[in-house]
Amino acid sequence: MSQSLVKYNIKKSIGFIQLAAPPKNEMNTLFFQEFNQLILSIKNDLDIKGLIIQADGRHFSSGANTDELISLFRHTEDLLPKEIEQNAIAFRELADMSIPVISCLKGICFGSALELALSSHFRIASPSTLMSFPEVGFGIIPGLAGIYRLEKIVGKAQAMKFTLSSESISAEEAKKYGLIDIFATKHELENQAVKLIDVIGNNYKKELKQSYLRRFIEP
Repeated sequence: MSQSLVKYNIKKSIGFIQLAAPPKNEMNTLFFQEFNQLILSIKNDLDIKGLIIQADGRHFSSGANTDELISLFRHTEDLLPKEIEQNAIAFRELADMSIPVISCLKGICFGSALELALSSHFRIASPSTLMSFPEVGFGIIPGLAGIYRLEKIVGKAQAMKFTLSSESISAEEAKKYGLIDIFATKHELENQAVKLIDVIGNNYKKELKQSYLRRFIEP
């Protein structure tokens, strides 16, 4: 029996999703099957007050398995393969959750992994984190609404530049553009995410994000 690529547990009314295939935590077909099923079950859980997404090992994730991804695009005449559309639904369900969703980033956060992070409501990252959309270099595009979510944060021109260049950006630059909300050391990522959920408290409202961050930084 194959080992699960996505683990989930609940501690003190907070849900923890763990990407569990180090060192790269690659997002292959099995990963998305597990992740999609998990999100469907979590969205109906009224007993958790927040959700934290983190990863085992040095890196958050290198993103989708490129061989699988390219193969999907080659075998469809549609703009996006059906499998990609299904994965995008799971990411949208994540973004639409009524509880705070926080991604804890470290190492590399590329492609589909960055789209996952952008689907979260908050991003806490180590200062050495690198972000990139490398898909254009393979002749494809990010297909999980990452470009749309990126544009909402950085604007259309910067989103297009970032996507079409395929270049990685540093955590410092990402923080400047609003892609990272809070810095923390690798060992403090989870603790800071839990602290942020506690600061947010009950009656979470996405439109109050900046207020929550101010309360977190200046208690």
